[in-house]
Amino acid sequence: MANLGMMGIMLFVIFLLILIVLVGFGVSGFRGAVWVPTFGRDVEAMLDDVKLRPGELFVELGCGDGRMLVAAAKRGAKVVGYEINPVLWLVATVRTLRHRTVRVRLGDLWLQDLSQADVVMTFLMQRFMLRLETKLQKELHPGARFATYVFTLPNKKAKIARHHWWVYQY
Repeated sequence: MANLGMMGIMLFVIFLLILIVLVGFGVSGFRGAVWVPTFGRDVEAMLDDVKLRPGELFVELGCGDGRMLVAAAKRGAKVVGYEINPVLWLVATVRTLRHRTVRVRLGDLWLQDLSQADVVMTFLMQRFMLRLETKLQKELHPGARFATYVFTLPNKKAKIARHHWWVYQY
């Protein structure tokens, strides 16, 4: 009898974990993008193109597994990553633990204030880029830079255009 009770608890916990994973990945697709990692060779090149300097505030909207956050921290930036998927938030949090200048926040990118950011990076689907362009126009200060991976802003001309990413100046 006790084994059946323990088995039921284990099945319930497994069910909850699967549900959290499915909901996390599903919600992220509806709010910005499903997770697809940035190619490793592109991470450093993108940071070069945005001219990230030590002490600047680097914000990644939809930080996924945290690889970009770590690279920005290694350049001396203050780093904040936002992730709506609790599984990826946990992965990014663990990945960035040894970097004291990194904060990974569980939250919706659309609700974040970007007014203090010097550099913002994201990898969203094209259907969200017009909305993001409006948000950036309202919130980014003059001189701030924005980099987008794979998908472009619809109405703003990029300062730098590469094969996989674009950099915009505000």
